[in-house]
Amino acid sequence: MQQLLPFLTIQAKKLQEFCKKTLQFIIKHPFKSAFYGFSSICAFVLFVFLLTYLGVFGKIPKQAELRNLKNPITSTLYSSQKTVLATYFLQNRSNIDSTELNTYLVDALVATEDVRFYEHKGIDYRSYARVIIKSLLLQQGKGGGSTVTQQIAKNIFGRKKQYAFSTLINKMREVIIARRLESVYTKNELLLLYFNTVSFGENLYGIEKAAQRFFNRTPKKLSLAECATLVGVLKAPSFYNPRTQPERSENRRNVVLSQMVKYGYLTEEEAEKAKKPLKLKYVAPPKISSIANYYKEFVKKEFNAWAEQNPTKEGHIYDLELDGLKIYTTINPSVQKYAENAMKRNMDRLQKLMDLYWTSATTQGGKEAFIEKLVNNHPEVKALKAANKSEQEIKDFVSKKGLRKYWEIGEGYQNKMQSLQDSIISSINRLHTGILVMNSRNGSILGYLGGIDYGFSQYDQIQNKKQVGSTFKPITYLAGLEAGIEPCEFFDNQLLTYKRYDGWKPRNANGTYGGSYSMYGALANSVNTASVAIQIKTGVNRVIEQARKMGIESKIPKFPSIVLGTADISLFEMVKAYATISNGGNQVTPYIIERIEDQNGVVLFKAAPKYNGRVASYNSVKNLQKMMEFAMTNGTGASIQNYQIPYNIIGKTGTTQNNGDGWFIGCSPEIVVGAWVGTLDKRVQFSTTRFGSGASTALPMVASIFKGMSSWRNPMLTNFTYDFKYFPCPPFSEFSSEESTATFKNDSTYVRSLLVRDSILEAEKLRLLDSIQQLDTLNINKIIE
Repeated sequence: MQQLLPFLTIQAKKLQEFCKKTLQFIIKHPFKSAFYGFSSICAFVLFVFLLTYLGVFGKIPKQAELRNLKNPITSTLYSSQKTVLATYFLQNRSNIDSTELNTYLVDALVATEDVRFYEHKGIDYRSYARVIIKSLLLQQGKGGGSTVTQQIAKNIFGRKKQYAFSTLINKMREVIIARRLESVYTKNELLLLYFNTVSFGENLYGIEKAAQRFFNRTPKKLSLAECATLVGVLKAPSFYNPRTQPERSENRRNVVLSQMVKYGYLTEEEAEKAKKPLKLKYVAPPKISSIANYYKEFVKKEFNAWAEQNPTKEGHIYDLELDGLKIYTTINPSVQKYAENAMKRNMDRLQKLMDLYWTSATTQGGKEAFIEKLVNNHPEVKALKAANKSEQEIKDFVSKKGLRKYWEIGEGYQNKMQSLQDSIISSINRLHTGILVMNSRNGSILGYLGGIDYGFSQYDQIQNKKQVGSTFKPITYLAGLEAGIEPCEFFDNQLLTYKRYDGWKPRNANGTYGGSYSMYGALANSVNTASVAIQIKTGVNRVIEQARKMGIESKIPKFPSIVLGTADISLFEMVKAYATISNGGNQVTPYIIERIEDQNGVVLFKAAPKYNGRVASYNSVKNLQKMMEFAMTNGTGASIQNYQIPYNIIGKTGTTQNNGDGWFIGCSPEIVVGAWVGTLDKRVQFSTTRFGSGASTALPMVASIFKGMSSWRNPMLTNFTYDFKYFPCPPFSEFSSEESTATFKNDSTYVRSLLVRDSILEAEKLRLLDSIQQLDTLNINKIIE
C-alpha cells in the first residue's frame, strides 16, 4: 500500500495537468473545440449505429421474417408421444382486415401520432429535429419522434435493456426495422399491422379486442368519440385507461379530436359534437382455466434461451410466435394426467381442511385480529366508513351472504354463496401447489404442473423459491456420510442452546427429547436436534459444497439451520438434487425440449442428456438411499405404504415452521417426483401439523403419481437393491450417544433379532397361505359331492 500511494499521487497530478491544458485549449479555441466535440459525438453515434445494424445489441429481423408478421405461422407443442399439447401465436390478439378498419381510427392515429406518415419512409427527420431542439436543448418536453412504423417495431420486437445507452440503441434498432418494414409493406398494410398488434393495456393486443372490451362493438361500428378515445389510450395505456381513469381518458380524447381538427380531418363542429361525457360498455374479460400454460411458458423460456444461442446463417433468431416450428417435448401425457388428477383431487380435499383449520399464528393478535385487519382494509368497508355508517351497519354488511365470485380449479370463476368476510378469507387462505416429475437417469421432464390453475395464478410454483424444510436434510446427511459419519453413529436428542449462534435453540416438531438417534434413525424420524448435531459435525461449508454438486444454485446461508430447510430453494432445484440420489450419484441437467423442427420438417435441434459428474461416492449414495427407504417404511413418510405401490420408493417429507409449507420428494431408481403445497401469503398456515405437514399435503399427490406409473404394462419403475437388509443398529436408543455408538458397533444381536422376527413372520404367512389352500380344496370337494 505504501508503494502504491506515490504512484497514485503521480497519476492524479498527471490527470490534473491534462484537464488544465484541455480547459485552456477550450478557452483559447472555443469554435475548434466545439467542432471536435460535435465530431466525436457524431463518430460515436455512427459507431453505435453500425454495431446495432450488425446485431451486436440484439437481433435485427430480416425482410423475410418481417413478411411473416402479416400472417404469422403458429408453432405447435407436442408430447413425447407426438400428441398436440399446445400452440403459440403472435400475442393474445385477433386480426381484422382492411375492410373492418374504421376511417376515424386511421385519421385519429395519423393526426395524433404521425402527421407525416404518408410522406416518410419510416423515419420522420423533422420530428427528430424537434425532439433534439425542444426536448433535449430547450427542455420543453414536446414528446418523442417515433413514427407509426417505428412503433410497430417496438410493439412486436420489444426493447432490450442494455448495459449502457439503452434508449439510444433501442431507438436505432427501431429505425432500422422501420426502414425494412417500409420496404416490405404498403402504408395501408402498415396501418393495419399497427392496429392489429398495438397494446391497449389490460393484456389487450389489437383494435378488435379493445373495441369489444371497452365499447362492446366491432372496430367498424365505433363512433368518432370512441375512436378518438382508443387512439388516446395508446399514449399511455394504464394512465389513460377509460375504465380506471375516465377523466384523464376524456381529456386525452379531446386532445385527439383537436389534433384531427388541426390537420384537417374534422371540422370544429364535428369535434365539439363528439366531446360528450364518456360512456363505456365495458365487457369484463373471462378468466380461462388452464393448467397447460405452466409447462407451455416453461418451454417458451427454454426455447428462447436456445434460439438466442443458435441463430441461422443469415442471423435470424427463431421466434415461436412467427416461424411455425414443431417443438417435441419430453412431457409424457399419462404422467402429466396423473399429476393433474392428483392435484385436483387432493387440493380440493386440502382446501376444505384449510377452510376449517387455518390460523395466523405469526401475526400479532392471532387469527381474529388478522381477519379484522383484512376486513377493515377492504375497499367496500372503507367506503362505508367514509359514508359514516355505524359499526352495526358495517358488521351486517360484512356478514351478509350473497353470490360472490370464487375460482374453482378447472372451471374458472363460479358464483358461490359467501359473505364479504368469507370471500376475503377464501382469497387469503387459498392453497397452491407445484408438482414436477423427472427421469433421473437422463434429466427429461415427464410431468410439469406449476400451480393449481394458470387462469387464477400465473406464478410458477416449480420455479418460485421457498423454504424447503426437512427435504434439505438428505443433502446434509450425504455430506456427513462423505465426511466419514457412519449410519450407526448416534447423536443425542437433547434440547440445546447454541450460544455461539446467538442463543439458537432448535426444537423437535413433536416436542420430545431424551435418548439418542442413530444417523439413519434421525433422518427417518426427521429429528431436528440430532440433525443439527450432524450438520455441525459435518460443517456448513462442506454441506453447501455438497448442495452445489447436486445442482442447487440458490443462495444458501452459512448457518447450521440450513439442515432444517431455512434456505429458499425452488422445487425445480430440489428435484434435480434428489435425482442424484435416485440414479446412484450422477448429476443430470433437466430438460423439456426433445427436438425442434422447422415447418418443412428439418431438424434444428435434438437434445442429448447432459451429465455433470458424480456428487458422492457409491457407498455414500447407497447408504443414503437405504436411510431414505427406512423413512418411508418406519419414519415420517410411512403413510406412503397405504398406497400399496409395488416398489420400494424412497423419499423425504418436509414441513416448514408453523406448517407454512408442505413438501415431499419421492424416488425410484429411474424417477423423481416432487411436490410442494402452501399459501402465497405466509401469514396464513394450517393450525395443526396433522393437516399441514408434508406427509399430509404433498405426499398423497406424489404417491398417486407413483401408483399410476406402477400400473403400466411395461413399467418404467424398478426396485432399489442393497447389499444388506438392515443397518446393524436400531434407529433409537434410550442411552446416550457415546454408549449407543459403542454398544452397537460390535453387537450383532440387533440384526439377528430382526432376521429371527422376519423368519417367524414368513412362517406365519406360509401357514396362513397353506390354511387358505386347504380351505379352498375342501370347498371344491364339497361342491363336487
